[in-house]
Amino acid sequence: MIRQLFLLSSIASLDAFLAPPSVHTTNSVATSWQSSSPLHAEAAADDAAAEEKAPSSDDETDILNSPAFLKRKVEVLEADIAALVKENDETNALYLAGKEEWGAKIDLLNRDSQNVQDRLVRQGAQGTEMATVDVATKVLNVLDNFDRAFGSVEAATNEEVEIVEVYKGTYDMILDAFQKLNVTKVETVGVEFDYEQHQAMMAMPSDEYEEGIVCQEFAMGWKCGEKLIRPAMVVVAA
Repeated sequence: MIRQLFLLSSIASLDAFLAPPSVHTTNSVATSWQSSSPLHAEAAADDAAAEEKAPSSDDETDILNSPAFLKRKVEVLEADIAALVKENDETNALYLAGKEEWGAKIDLLNRDSQNVQDRLVRQGAQGTEMATVDVATKVLNVLDNFDRAFGSVEAATNEEVEIVEVYKGTYDMILDAFQKLNVTKVETVGVEFDYEQHQAMMAMPSDEYEEGIVCQEFAMGWKCGEKLIRPAMVVVAA
């Protein structure tokens, strides 16, 4: 009987030893290994640290709008402004020092430069005036011929009248060109005789004009601006 019980106990132990392990037993073993493995523990720690260090986009936005960041930004801008103000003050100081040392000389140079410019302008104007006087002097001979022709020729026919009108049109064109060049006539009849602009051909009594007044014009006088081109030939009341 004792031998039979011992045999049954041995068979039961053998069956338990040969049976496959349960799921619970396997999971427990794996968990126990993972907990006891140093490599797995280090990897888990790195993953947790990476998750903590990686900021989200919301966190970045919050940082840019945080009071500390904005305060630091204002401090940087104030420092830049202060540097610019300091640089500007130093530049002004250098300018004032240079002006005090060289101001009188610079003013003298500016006056000399202005005088040179004014002289060049006057010389240019004088050159233009001289050229105008030269051209006008030559054209006046043509006008004199027109005046003599108009005074001596009387148109008798329609054809002659048309020819005279054509010549008068040319004469008027020359006068218009003179006006654009500032070439004007010298005033004569009715004004006081002027030795600088009039050339007295003769003197004669006049009931209309007082003594010393131009009473008749023989030939027109011309001037360019204030420069006399040709004096007017006149008769003076005596």
